[in-house]
Amino acid sequence: MSSSKADAILHPIRMRIIQELASKPCTVQELLQCLQDVPQATLYRHLNTLKKAEVIEAIKAQKIRGTVEKTYALAQASAILSGEEVQHLSKTEHLQHFMNFYTMLAKEFEAYLEGDVNFEKDGFGYHQLPLHLSESEQQAFLEDYKKLIDKYQLKPREDRRMRTMAVSFIPERQRGEN
Repeated sequence: MSSSKADAILHPIRMRIIQELASKPCTVQELLQCLQDVPQATLYRHLNTLKKAEVIEAIKAQKIRGTVEKTYALAQASAILSGEEVQHLSKTEHLQHFMNFYTMLAKEFEAYLEGDVNFEKDGFGYHQLPLHLSESEQQAFLEDYKKLIDKYQLKPREDRRMRTMAVSFIPERQRGEN
């Protein structure tokens, strides 16, 4: 695999598009309402990049006033980078994508700070937690974690506020490695 799929997914604007489509399929107009700082031409360019990488797909097209309005959704099987796909990225590419990911989080945090902030009520926080796990314990943890996420990955509703949770698992360097 080339890094093109990773490049497609790990761009800050495209990650925001993917986040929107993760909750529900959207038309371009619906995406523009959610991503108000993204010009329409830019949005179309990023949608085309995601389509070429087969991360999203048009699931519906209907004619409205002489133009075709498409509804986009995540191509579920392609929207996540597999271990095999990221295995072929160089150290520099990994670092670049990691920095892009955390830059996007920093921008979301900055936008949050510009609003009416109540850290305790909003449940805001960040922390680092070392876990000492064998390979089988890590597998069990990840399975439990997936079940928990699935339980709370609820559809948007008027009484629900989106809360971004970002997680990175970074194993310590193996003893004896240079």
